[in-house]
Amino acid sequence: MFFSPFGRISREPYWLAFGLIWCILFIALNITVGSMQDTYITSGTTELPLAEIYSDMLSTNPLLYPLLLFTNFIVFMLVMKRLQDRGITGFVALTLFLPFLNLIVPIVVGFLKTQDGPNKYGPTANSRPIRPKR
Repeated sequence: MFFSPFGRISREPYWLAFGLIWCILFIALNITVGSMQDTYITSGTTELPLAEIYSDMLSTNPLLYPLLLFTNFIVFMLVMKRLQDRGITGFVALTLFLPFLNLIVPIVVGFLKTQDGPNKYGPTANSRPIRPKR
């Protein structure tokens, strides 16, 4: 479901997968911010540039950047499958790499209705392909 661009998924597994991704990101960011909290409290600084905070987060948890890249890859695969479920080519998912559209496209795609019956991208969403009898 997360690693293959082929197939179709309906809205429910799409949103459940997004919930899982956000939970994982929340846990990782919570751990990172928790470990940075003592440093900022003891230093007494109240105003820091955002770039410095990001830099501190990445230096505190070096696995955070690969995790963000990995989750972006998973979102790309999910959006491709969701578009294919509607009968739209997966190449439209490349709009995720455009500013501002990368925030809107996953939400809009999540609300599109499933195309009834099989289409050129596979059988009905969330169904298993029928194996030919021997």
